[in-house]
Amino acid sequence: MKRYIEEDEVALILKPASFDEQGWTGELSTGLLVGELKNLHMEDAAYLVHLATLMGAFLHKAQLDDDLYEEVESYRNDQMGVDNPLEKRYEEVEGTDGKVLKLTRFTKTLGSA
Repeated sequence: MKRYIEEDEVALILKPASFDEQGWTGELSTGLLVGELKNLHMEDAAYLVHLATLMGAFLHKAQLDDDLYEEVESYRNDQMGVDNPLEKRYEEVEGTDGKVLKLTRFTKTLGSA
């Protein structure tokens, strides 16, 4: 399959790396595509490659660190205006029939709650 990239672009490629009888195992292969340099200087293109490889490294690191993954996912959701239904905004305190709630790090508050 051919992949095309525009001039002065750097693309991070994510490709499923392995499959089993249930489908994709979650293992990724990463790659980079660098377009023809037209307006970018070599140093600037090298910096874009640096940023793209940081993104690839993050993917691996986030698989090993659930807190890091959740923190970045929450930030991404906030930036995109997306609510993540998997996040618990609060926890119900046992024995209170839902009348007492415990705030979590995902609870949105103003001031000093």
